[in-house]
Amino acid sequence: MTEKDLIQLVKKSLKTKQKIDINSNSNNVEEWDSVGQLILLSNLDKKLKGATSNISQIATANSVKKILSILKRNKLVK
Repeated sequence: MTEKDLIQLVKKSLKTKQKIDINSNSNNVEEWDSVGQLILLSNLDKKLKGATSNISQIATANSVKKILSILKRNKLVK
């Protein structure tokens, strides 16, 4: 997965028309609420074939930047 892939996954998961980028988070994207977060995490886990299910910090990551950082730390992003 790349940064671009993650941004596309976030946009698709939240079903938003808003521009999503590295600075997007739950405060500046209206659709990024608790349900949106669950859908996003579920889709991310599917995309990475279950690799995120053992990463506890991912559940509270509420921004593209935080998610990317966690994925990089766990060597899941190129």
